[in-house]
Amino acid sequence: MVKQATKRADLKAVPQLLNECLYVGVDIGKGRHVAGFLSKTLLERHERFEACPALVFENSREGFRLLLERIRALAPLEQVFVLMERTGHYHRALEHYLQTLDISVYIMHVQSRPSGMLKTDKRVP
Repeated sequence: MVKQATKRADLKAVPQLLNECLYVGVDIGKGRHVAGFLSKTLLERHERFEACPALVFENSREGFRLLLERIRALAPLEQVFVLMERTGHYHRALEHYLQTLDISVYIMHVQSRPSGMLKTDKRVP
């Protein structure tokens, strides 16, 4: 019990800035997507990009709602920018959903890998 109280005492509160932008990077998959959240406050709080929050969600309307709930918990929608990869047609439903909410969406073409090179991202169970 004492150790937990000591750990909590070491945590420092980082206030969310009023005009701070939230950047959401989405790794697109056929059935599931992975979103990573980044802002100045999140970087200060977690101290490393890799430790910032992430969310695995289904490629469905219910999954999109889950993503939207998480985004709204972090920042107002007017301050959110989403970057996703263009992978065939799997990104289109999420892109359309976010754009109907007036969220800025940017699509980036994925560079092709040399033949024989394996993917480097980790698989999410």
